[in-house]
Amino acid sequence: MRILIVDDDVDMRKLLLRTLQRWGYDAVPAADGVEAWERLQNEPISFVITDWTMPNLDGLGLCRRIREAKFARYIYVILLTAKNAKDELITGMEAGADDFLIKPFNAGELKVRIRAGERIVTLESNLEEQNKKLQEAYSRIREDLDAAVKMQRGLLPSSALTIPGFKFDWIFTPCHFVAGDIFNFFQLNEHQVGFYILDVAGHGIPAAMLSVTLSKVLSPISSQGSPLMRFVSDPPHYDIATPAEAVQSLNQLFQSEDDAMHYFTMVYGIVETRSARMLLTQAGHPSPIYQPRGAKAELLGTGGFPVGMLLDAKYGELDLTLQPGDRLFLYSDGITECTSKHGEHFSVNRLMTLLEEWRDRPLREVMAGIEQTLERWRGSNEFEDDITLLALERV
Repeated sequence: MRILIVDDDVDMRKLLLRTLQRWGYDAVPAADGVEAWERLQNEPISFVITDWTMPNLDGLGLCRRIREAKFARYIYVILLTAKNAKDELITGMEAGADDFLIKPFNAGELKVRIRAGERIVTLESNLEEQNKKLQEAYSRIREDLDAAVKMQRGLLPSSALTIPGFKFDWIFTPCHFVAGDIFNFFQLNEHQVGFYILDVAGHGIPAAMLSVTLSKVLSPISSQGSPLMRFVSDPPHYDIATPAEAVQSLNQLFQSEDDAMHYFTMVYGIVETRSARMLLTQAGHPSPIYQPRGAKAELLGTGGFPVGMLLDAKYGELDLTLQPGDRLFLYSDGITECTSKHGEHFSVNRLMTLLEEWRDRPLREVMAGIEQTLERWRGSNEFEDDITLLALERV
């Protein structure tokens, strides 16, 4: 280990150098604090033995510079001093010294102090190396999470997607990098549009992985294995499953085989674009808000069972015909249970009140207003649960 000896007394400096070199240390000299400071900036030295009283820059000043500089490495400092008053020793510790040796000192005592300091330097170096490895690991995890965010957002509907006669809009704010919430809307065939919102139990990576899997399963691409399709013998060999049938299939497919209870809640709907007739199935998800053009908003549905919780769960359907100007809002409980700084939930009543107040605003303005209101309510743009809202309007 390299040790920097700092002392303006030539004889003391030579004595310390010979002693440390005899013990096997790589000792280097400095005549005062200024020279020592230059060496510390340019050489990888992590151990300093310095006199207290020196010209130009004394031992206290050197200690303060070392601590204020915040080197990437830890520098251990032993202060040599003829001062033994308690107040002066406290002053030295406050300046950043790690240990003291009162002059005149015993060589054996110096050796013990150096060994103790050497152990601390080694521990600090090991800790620095571990922190470096942790930082590298964190950077890799962050890169992976950023990639996961891009992948999950790539599963969301395109803003360029248009459905004749209908308008969709949404808010999507994960509480972590990735969300357990997911939603989508898509053409099932020429005259039928499917849409859903779902919320996987839990948070973070496990919930997000399941939500990504579900978004793939709930793909509009027709295939015999899709829960959105029923296989039939006649070409094109599939028929559109009703919302209840689709959710029933999902419930069979995602039954947990352990006690982890990997369930999710959802609302799945299909709208016939020519008649604007809509079928909805609710599976343990917050009740959709139906807002007729000329009447008061109301909640639809009574709950239903989450998907993946009970093997023999049955699911019903709501039958609704949308008139021009009617709106439907599907949302996750991260909105209604959003907690203010005073510990109060935002609540479905507040959400419905906002929708009533802004009934005559364009849908995009309504969504932006809700997002801003939630941030003000929370006092931050960071939330404790995913914030998801999907809106549908017949235009």
